[in-house]
Order: sequence, then C-alpha cells, then structure tokens
Amino acid sequence: MTAPSDDEIDLELWNQESVALNPKPKAGIKSSSLAAASCPQGKQKVVNRKTCALAPPIDTNNYIIHLHVKLSTQNLKVTWKNGKIENWLCSPNPKLTPRMTDVVGLKCGVNHTNLKKDGMAWFTAIRRYYMAIGFHNSQPVGKGIYSHGCIRVSCEKAKIINQNSWSNKTKVTIVR
Repeated sequence: MTAPSDDEIDLELWNQESVALNPKPKAGIKSSSLAAASCPQGKQKVVNRKTCALAPPIDTNNYIIHLHVKLSTQNLKVTWKNGKIENWLCSPNPKLTPRMTDVVGLKCGVNHTNLKKDGMAWFTAIRRYYMAIGFHNSQPVGKGIYSHGCIRVSCEKAKIINQNSWSNKTKVTIVR
C-alpha cells in the first residue's frame, strides 16, 4: 500500500484533526517554522510546480550523503560527506509516511505548491514517490505535529536539504 500524497488528503478533515492534536500556542509564543519569513506559508494564489528538477548540490565537494528519518522520535539525522552529523526535528506522520530506503529525486524551489495550492517550500522529493512524498516546509513543524505523509522541517532546514542534497545520489532512509 502506498501512502497518499498531500494532494490526495482531504484537507478539511486534516484541519479538524490538526486542531484537535495541535492546540493553538499561547499568546506571544511563535512557532519557529511559522515565523520563518523566507518560506511562504499556507495557501498560495497559484499552483507552482514549475521549479522542479533533478540537480546536484551547490557544493559537490561537501554535500548531504544520507537523510535518516526516525518516525517514532521525529528525528532527522543528516550525514554530510565530510563526516559531520546533525540531528534535526522533523514532523513526518508515523501512520502515513512510508518506511523505506531510496534516494533524493526532484528538487523544487521556495514557492513550490501541491495541486491544492498549499505551500511546500524547498520540496525535495523521495525518488520513488515522485512529487507525492518528500521533505519540505511551509506547514507546522514540532513534537506531536504530524504531516500528511511528507517529512516537514523548518524553512531553514528545508532549504539546506534542497540545496545540499544530490538527486539520485543522496540516500534517504525512513524507519519506525
């Protein structure tokens, strides 16, 4: 069974579930991913899927060689060619995000959307899922927040993944 894409999810139902699972933050407290001004948030005016392509990293001497997602802890372990390892918070969906090993596929720009005009800034696809499952921002990220199946990260991290991964080369592993 393949996980549904963000385009296939009933957004109204998801919004109802999201409100129940993710109460509004207290006044004066901002989510770091929502505060990121460089990633368009929420619904956009037009569908934008024209910026996607297979691409090398900006620095072919040091790039991300492995993205390892652990669904149960919402941890994304990022391994660089130079040996550096970083651990970042991510918001996948333990029930919908597929467990697998694959590589990075298409990489899209900051204004990328799904077909329902939801912002998906810096979308970096998992090859076998084409544009249905990947890493992106423009939607909430945090402990206990769950995506439609993609792996959400902060705007800053989404851009790093997008610009520093290598299409058809950077390994992606997703485990329970």
